[in-house]
Parts: sequence; structure tokens; C-alpha cells
Amino acid sequence: MPANKLSIRRLTLYKHGVGFVEREGQLDESEVQLVFRQSEVNDALKSLLVIDRQGGQVRGIHYETPSASFPDENRITLSEDHSLLDLLRSLRGRVVKLVLGEGTAERNYTGQLLGVEVDPQEPLSKSLVALLGQGETASEVTSLPLKEVRAIYLLEERTEQDLRFFLDSSRNDEAHRTVTLQLDSTQKEHELVVSYLVPCPTWRVSYRLVAESNPIEGAGNETGTKEDRKGELLLQGWGLFDNRLEEDLEEVNVRLVAGQPISFIYDLTSSRIPERPLVADEARVASGPVQFDAALQSFGALQSFDLAGAEFAAPTLAPAPMQMMSAKASAYAPPPLKASLQQQTAGAKGTAQGELFQYEVTTPVTVKRGESALVPILSNNLPYRRELLYNGQKIPQHPVAALRFKNDTGLVLERGPVTIVEDGEYRGEALVPFSPAEAEVYLAYAVELGLKVKEDQVSQTETTGIRIDRYYIYFNQATILKTTYQLENNLGEDRVVTIEQAIKIDYELVQTIQPAEKTAEFQRWKVQCPARKRTTFVIQELTRNWRTEQVLSQTYDNLRRYLEQRWLDSKMLDQLKELLDQQHTINRNTQEINEVANERNELYRRQEQLRQNLSVLATSGEEAQLRRRVFEQLSESETRLNNIDKRVNELKVENKQRQQKLETMLANLGTSST
Repeated sequence: MPANKLSIRRLTLYKHGVGFVEREGQLDESEVQLVFRQSEVNDALKSLLVIDRQGGQVRGIHYETPSASFPDENRITLSEDHSLLDLLRSLRGRVVKLVLGEGTAERNYTGQLLGVEVDPQEPLSKSLVALLGQGETASEVTSLPLKEVRAIYLLEERTEQDLRFFLDSSRNDEAHRTVTLQLDSTQKEHELVVSYLVPCPTWRVSYRLVAESNPIEGAGNETGTKEDRKGELLLQGWGLFDNRLEEDLEEVNVRLVAGQPISFIYDLTSSRIPERPLVADEARVASGPVQFDAALQSFGALQSFDLAGAEFAAPTLAPAPMQMMSAKASAYAPPPLKASLQQQTAGAKGTAQGELFQYEVTTPVTVKRGESALVPILSNNLPYRRELLYNGQKIPQHPVAALRFKNDTGLVLERGPVTIVEDGEYRGEALVPFSPAEAEVYLAYAVELGLKVKEDQVSQTETTGIRIDRYYIYFNQATILKTTYQLENNLGEDRVVTIEQAIKIDYELVQTIQPAEKTAEFQRWKVQCPARKRTTFVIQELTRNWRTEQVLSQTYDNLRRYLEQRWLDSKMLDQLKELLDQQHTINRNTQEINEVANERNELYRRQEQLRQNLSVLATSGEEAQLRRRVFEQLSESETRLNNIDKRVNELKVENKQRQQKLETMLANLGTSST
């Protein structure tokens, strides 16, 4: 039965690129077919739901499996260019009858096909087919020219089945697949409801904003200044979608869903045989006798454990996501220009569905195959006001003119472009962000070139106190970030500019007026900008952090400065001075140890020279006198070496004692902070 007997009654489109198709129809057949594109089959099989409202049962759902999913063993495969040659190759080992020639010259050969000897230069005209047949006295191999083969008879039933299977599979591997629904044949009538998912282009939304402004109270003229106006606007929303299905949509209920459900593609059409490990049969060898020693001690029986009565904790379920408020869409009306803004007949209604929000078009839609359509999804009157908004991170140097209103439509506003018409004039275009109900909406539609903003930022860090804890001094530092805005108004009218600045984590405002309003990410100030003048506005923010230094890395000058700043009291200062004195003495002793160690090395070198001189001096005559002087020098150097060793030992002992005292003082150094 053709699928068009199950007409599409409802189409639900989602932003993540899928469509939920719902078909309905009455029929008296026991089988119905649905045809899908190749790219749609996996999603359809994953989601296909069939219900018979007459109470009948669905016996099964059958679909065509691609031939590539089957193993290659004993398969017939044909290419597009050399089907006859490929067929003969695939029939190797099978019994066939070949017919060569025509008319009176026709010859028949029957046997088991051995293969094809292919000429690489001329594969069709010079190739040969080898056939194993039965001769008069013995089996014989016959070589036949491929170009003369006029017919091939398949003499084995399995061969014919394999060939037909290949042809059917090749047909199935084209651009479309057929899914067959098998119904209860004992029931005469069926009232089917069939639903499934298919890939679809994401739906889009486009807005029109028609505004009529009113002068503010106290304005100097009837119309007021441009950026001071308030008024009422008509916000229209149109949902745009494409009919990618392979049939016309006739009087179909369309629903457009905003949100982000989890979705994925899962390959269900391809058959797979998982790989398994190959285990070889093991070779067994007869075992020899095995002996065990007798036990030295007898133990009780092994304790058995019974898990039958054990209790296991139930799995913890994640809390359900917060649901959005249900809402109703307002009416849709054509855009009035310079006229009262009135709502008319509703074009769609909106409802919340858990984490999603759905626009349901109230009038059935007709869209032909391959066409697209715009359908109304909202139309609401809302109060608005106009502002000049500056954020240098988004648009530098100039503020933007923006319309601001609260989303009191009761609907979620999906992200999309909006064209703004005010007082009958085109003002610009903007992008409506994704906005839940009750959210504030800013639509920046034009850059105000008559106002120029120069932004300058400097940072200054100062130490405001210290804290001492044993080995370390912790410095409490304050960093002040100063942002200066120079606003130059070259217009002939006063303006109010809203300065928007991102909220910085761990910063607080100091010596700055409180912002007029805050959001989760931004804070805003309103700055009066007189005509033809320059206005300066300063924002100062403070943050604090800690910097660490070792106590022993300090100097006496640092300690005196800390005392002058009143970060230390005299008692703590005395303790720190004593610590530094100990460290200074240890450093001085260490330096002396290094110096005398260098002197000792020099004495060793000098003694080596003196000993060499002794070895060449005679023991009598004039050289004997010189020899005695060398001995005296050696004796003096030896005495000095002994004194050096003694001094080094004294210094090391002193340093060890001072270091121990220093460690004790540091460990007992109390915590002090200012």
C-alpha cells in the first residue's frame, strides 16, 4: 500500500535539525510501506512508533539491509563497467552452461567454471573462459573466447539465489529505502497513527518591531529629544521552515520547538558481526604422578558467604530539570504605521514542555514539496524606551542607540533578526537574543556617531598591611583599577548615556556612585552629557590579595619602614631585628669560612712549591742556608694551616648553634597582622 494513504497530520520542527512527523490514516490492508531517504533511515528506525487505534497489533517492521553489511563469502558482486566479466569471476567453481555463437553456429558447453584469463589490454575481446567439463573418457578443460559468449545458464539454485540477492541489494542501496509495517491480518480495518524522527533543516525566526513614541514628561518641546522617547511597540514573530519532505504538506498542524534536547545518530541499518578471539585447540600431554606432603595441622572448614540477604542501596536519581512556565501567545496583526497598535486574531499559541518551549501554529499550513513558508508565532504590544548604551568591549568609541523592553509576551523569544520601524520610519536592524519570559531585551539598532567616548584605564597597587607567621611575612595588597570615560557630545541636544561595564570577580566599587542597575554579568551607570560639552565619568574598583616573602629575606631598612607604617609594634620589631642579627652573623661567619678556605688552598699550593725547591737544594754550602729558610717558611705555613682549621671548626660550631637558635626563634615567632 502506498505511504500517501497515511497523510501527515502534524509536523514538529526542532532547532537542532530534526523533525517529528506524525501520520494518520484508515486502511483495510495488512501491510503499509514507508519510503525514506538513505540519510533518514537510521533516525526513522530509532524513533518509529506505530499505534492501531482499532486495537490491532503490529506484527513487525521490516526494512532493507544494505548489501555492504553482509560478509563477502560466496557472494556475487558486479561492477558498473564489466558486469559480464565480473559475473564469470564470481561464478568460479559453480556449474553453468555457456552458449557461444548464434544461429546454426551456436555451441553449448556445460561444466564447472574454472575462471577467466583476462587480457589486461583488451579484457573483453581477448580474454578466455576456462570450463571443466566431462569428456567421452575423462574430465576435460575447455578454453572459450569471452567475446563469443552469448548466454549463461545458471544450473544451481543457490547460484540463482545469490545473483537475485545481489540485484535486490543493489536496488536497495540507492537513494531511498523502504520500511514495511506488517499489521494484524485477522483484522479488517486499521486506524494507524505512525510517528518518527527525520533530519530536517532547523527552523528560524524573524521579527518585526513597529514602535510609536511618546515624548517624556517635562520635555522642552512636543516630540522630546530622540533618545528620551518612550512609547509602545508591536512585536511580531514569524517562524520560517522548509518542506524537505518528499511530498506536499496539506493542511498540516505545524509546531516549532525552542530548546536544546539531546539528539544523535545511531547506525541501526548496517549489520555487524563483532570480532571474536581465535582460540586454537590445545595439545595435551599425559601428566606424571603428583605427590603432596601431609598437613602438619588441621584447620576448620572454609567459611561460606551467602549474599542472598544482602541489601544494596538503590541508585540515586538526578533531580528533574526546572520546568519553564507555560504561556500563551498573543494575537498576530499586520504592522500599523503611524496608527494605534492593536492586537488581532492569534496566529500561534505557546506552551512549555519541560525544558522546551513550543510554538503551535493555530491555523493548518499548506506548503508544497521543496518550498518554504513563514508562519506567525507571536504578536504583542509592549511598552518600551530608547537608550544610548556604551560598552567599549562590544563597540568602541561610540554608544549605540537601543530599544529596551521587558519580554511580557508570556513566550520564550528565540534568537533571530528584527527589523525596527519607529514612527513610520526605518530605524535599523538588530538581533533578538534568546530571551525567557520576563527577561529584559536590549535591541541595539544604530551607532550614535554624534557622541564620542574615550576610555582610559590605569591600575595602582599598594601594600596596606602585613601579617607575620613564623617563616613568612604576608603582605596585604590593594589594587585600585581606575577607568575614566571622556564623553564628548557634539550634538545640539543633551543626552543620557548608559555606561555598561562587566562585573569583575573579587572587585568592589570605591569612591564611585552606585550603578543604576545590575545584571548577572554587567553593571550600568547613567551619565548626563550636556550638548556641545565634554563630560568625565570615573569608576574605581578595588581588589585585595596577599604577597608572601621570607622573614629572613628582609632588611633593616624594610623593618624600619614597616615600623613607620605602624605595621609592626616595637616588640615584634625587636624580635625581627634579633633574627636578622643572627642571620647576619651566620652569613658573616660563612663568608669568613670561605675566605680562610681560599687562603688554605693558596697555602697548600705554596707548600707544594717549597717542597719542590727543597728537592733541588744541596745540604751544604750556600744552598744549605737557603734550604733552612725554606724549612722556616714551611713551618710557618703549617702553623697557619693549623690555625685555619681551628678557626673553621670554631665558626662551624658557632653557626650550628646560631642556626639552631634561629630555627627556634622562627618557630616561636607569633602571628602579627595589621
